[in-house]
Amino acid sequence: MFLRRHWRRFGALAVAIASALAAPAAPAQASYPERPVRIVVPYPAGGNTDVITRAVMKEVSARMGQPFVIDNKPGGNSILGTDIVAKAAPDGYTLLVVIGAYANNQWLYKSLPYGPNDLVPITQISRTSLVLVSTPQLAVSSMAEFLAAVRPTGQATFASSGIGSAAHLLGERFAKAAGFKATHIPYKGTADAMNDLVGGRVGFMFDAVSAVGPQIRAGKLNALAVTGSTRSAQLPGVPTMTELGFPQLVSYAWGGLMAPARTPDAIRQRLASEIAAALQTPELKERLAAISTDAVGSTPAEFARFLAEENRIGAEVIKNSGISLD
Repeated sequence: MFLRRHWRRFGALAVAIASALAAPAAPAQASYPERPVRIVVPYPAGGNTDVITRAVMKEVSARMGQPFVIDNKPGGNSILGTDIVAKAAPDGYTLLVVIGAYANNQWLYKSLPYGPNDLVPITQISRTSLVLVSTPQLAVSSMAEFLAAVRPTGQATFASSGIGSAAHLLGERFAKAAGFKATHIPYKGTADAMNDLVGGRVGFMFDAVSAVGPQIRAGKLNALAVTGSTRSAQLPGVPTMTELGFPQLVSYAWGGLMAPARTPDAIRQRLASEIAAALQTPELKERLAAISTDAVGSTPAEFARFLAEENRIGAEVIKNSGISLD
């Protein structure tokens, strides 16, 4: 009897202690954020990823009552900034913006300073339609004319902002799907690639609609197809890849938000919810639409599924093409 009473009291005490220890966690998460949140962008200031992030986080800051401070940490194809966040405290106060490079880097490098499980998804923020453009020297105005020009030669070339970039992988996928051989010409940035494309030193390229729209409208580049599931409002006369018989090439440049592993689910869910709401504000939607970018605002689970599919596609293309950055 004594032992039974003793263990009942001990059990009650243990439950009380556990409850007391756990109690501060719930209010802490409910009141999150209580101080500024650091958003690491692993790319230079002024680029498309940076511009979108700043616009979105301005709205999120207003909603959540704390500054969301952008910290640009470019370097190593986004590896530097990613590693900083992977090793940060999992408290919701250091977060990472990711794009396609995050999904592809694990297949491009033999080793990375962080592992695939060191970060967890919060939300996909945006997706941006791309457009396939060709040099004016080809003198083509449609996909059919383009393929008729490049298939017999076996000497087509395409540009991208670097080895392993989203545009590089999409160019490889396009050549394979359309049945022609193409040589990739990597550049240090899209500006240099664009100059050579306009000058006829390279044959074609994929880039954001907003980036090449002025050259298309000026007649300096030929727009052949957009990669989104629907036509772009900025290029309504340009067909989609699906319309042209390449549904497997529906693709977007995208951006999302990640957190260090073990960040509480309550914080991730709260962030995803607040970002989704911010993305629905008319001003922000209009600003994103002006650069052919759609607001997404997914849940952590939805973003996890999206990343898994991006990993699958990236791994297949990189393996089949023998691409490596080591």
